[in-house]
Amino acid sequence: MNIWLQIPYVINIAILVPVCMLMFSQRGPRVVFQDAVASSRGLELLVGALWLAILVASMAGLYWPRLFAPLLAIQVFYKAAWLLAFVAPSAIAGRKLPSGIAICFAGIVVAWPVFLALAFAG
Repeated sequence: MNIWLQIPYVINIAILVPVCMLMFSQRGPRVVFQDAVASSRGLELLVGALWLAILVASMAGLYWPRLFAPLLAIQVFYKAAWLLAFVAPSAIAGRKLPSGIAICFAGIVVAWPVFLALAFAG
């Protein structure tokens, strides 16, 4: 097993179990997004479904880490895009930010490429 890939899968699972529970309990916008993102039930469910898929794939990644490695790369791209397209302009405009999720996303954008590089080096 490749520990460098298993670490981000474990972190994904630890983060996403409570987040998915919140998103499907209608408390997601208030807790996860700190009331800083406009809410609609359809969008909440779409985001919840995406994160549930990442959670399930991360569980599978514990057993087949290399097979599911593209999942980690996809997370880097979509989270970086959200940080650049939503968080950065909101911060510049002085609007309320969902700081918890923004910090979590920024950590993943920085850390997952390191884990991927370590896993596939040599």
